[in-house]
Amino acid sequence: MSNEITLTIGGALELILKPPPPEIITVVSVRYGNFTAAARGTHMAYTLPVDKMIEVKVAYVDSHGNAAAVDGDVVWASSDEALATVTVSPDDSTECQITPVGPAGSAQITATADADLGAGVRELVTMLDLTLIAGEAVAGTISVVGDQQPIPTAKK
Repeated sequence: MSNEITLTIGGALELILKPPPPEIITVVSVRYGNFTAAARGTHMAYTLPVDKMIEVKVAYVDSHGNAAAVDGDVVWASSDEALATVTVSPDDSTECQITPVGPAGSAQITATADADLGAGVRELVTMLDLTLIAGEAVAGTISVVGDQQPIPTAKK
């Protein structure tokens, strides 16, 4: 059974209507203290101060948005470990902790899983764009911003 509709008009014009390809949706849960936020969308991004860490969880869905299983453990990675590292939960490979380790910048966190539940392998990569920003101020500096100037003499 095809999901296409073909309309032929007068033998000269043929229209073929096809359904759009299934939309790929990312589902991410973020936990900070007692606060948990779940988001789903086609593009995921998160801004994190360099003095904070977060816990994230990846969830998988089929082409109709139903929860779906993957084969084996999820493998997490950071595109730049000089900026952020990932530590996989020992209890659940769909969860990891993201910890900034360096300066502000951008990194991509990936969760890779085998979507083929059989003997084959079909790699499914889910991405989170991470922007690391400065944390809370903990010190200050005073800088000289001009040249030395003579002290004006007071008028008598």
